[in-house]
Amino acid sequence: MRQLVINLFLLINRSIKQSFCHCEHLKGEWQSHAKGRDCFAVLAMTSLMARLGILFILFFYIPAAAQEYRDVTSDYTVKVPEDFFYKKDYRVQWWYFTGHLHDESGREFGYELTFFVVNVQKRDYSSRFGVNRVYISHFAVSDILGNTFHFSDSADAGIYEYAGADDKQLKVWTGNNVLEGTYKGMLVKASDGNISIDLHMEPVKPLVLNGKNGYSRKSEESPLIASVYFSYTRMNTQGKLTIGDKVYHVKGKSWFDREISTRGLGEKQAGWDWFAVHLDDNREIMLYMLRNKDGSIDRNSSGTFVYQDGRYRILEKDDFSITTLSYYSSNKTGARYPSRWEIKIPSEKITLRLSPLIQDQEVVAFSTSGNYYWEGACRVEGSVRGRAYVEMTGY
Repeated sequence: MRQLVINLFLLINRSIKQSFCHCEHLKGEWQSHAKGRDCFAVLAMTSLMARLGILFILFFYIPAAAQEYRDVTSDYTVKVPEDFFYKKDYRVQWWYFTGHLHDESGREFGYELTFFVVNVQKRDYSSRFGVNRVYISHFAVSDILGNTFHFSDSADAGIYEYAGADDKQLKVWTGNNVLEGTYKGMLVKASDGNISIDLHMEPVKPLVLNGKNGYSRKSEESPLIASVYFSYTRMNTQGKLTIGDKVYHVKGKSWFDREISTRGLGEKQAGWDWFAVHLDDNREIMLYMLRNKDGSIDRNSSGTFVYQDGRYRILEKDDFSITTLSYYSSNKTGARYPSRWEIKIPSEKITLRLSPLIQDQEVVAFSTSGNYYWEGACRVEGSVRGRAYVEMTGY
């Protein structure tokens, strides 16, 4: 039964991908004609209904699946380099890169590259077509001067090694998107045919263990709704970025997050707002707000403040405030997102104002992860200037 469900999930992914390509041909009509908007609305509803049915069967009708994987507990000890590698005993994990780059002339770009591995079951198959996990990658480039946002995604079951993850070394790949290297230096490559990156990066500061020594609780409902969460908050980055037939030689700074988990959000939770801030004075700030469906904020919302010398402190929910100053409504999905923010950290004498460098940096990933979210490059002004990446889900 579970294998049938997985195969159906992958079939739905392919069908939705084809439908999405059709909608792309209509995107010029979003503003002036209902056809483009209707296409995305129908696609969103079809995708949501199909995946909800599949996920209901997979995670409720077959409850044994959840019992196959370890929970993250507060006594977890982060192990280097092993925890950079694929961890087969946990249900879901990701390697997350965001960064701010510029070429020799100062032209600015932002990028996001993410690798997800979703473990579905541990069953051994005699056939190569048995599916144990699904690999997903999201890739986006924000061309600030061109005011354009490019996004592509891919998913695969790894049957023909088109995708995979290594548990003995740092190597994860999905199609043309690849991460490899060590905890001392990483190489990422990604391409969707028209847009590509080829970047090398090295950490400037020591590893940051978010939460309680890397244990990051995500819900009031249970201490098992948690992840292993660690970061390199500033990585020197250089390489090539290509848009069409134009190659830019770029350098800048990147942010790397690694998370390992087994459980999703709690039943009362709607989504999260996540902030990764690079300040020009060589400090960094990570904050996330976990939003509940009733509009309240989960008390496990947290953050990390990183100093110039690499020391850091954990920020509890009451140590900071995030105020929304304006909103933005998507023409693609109809979602209404916060669009400008004020962040205050009184103990550090920090008051920041964040705003998107490009308004529309919404990721529509119906064909892979089955969702949409806003994630994009932002300017930082206030007591210190800088750049940031902001991610918002569940709107």
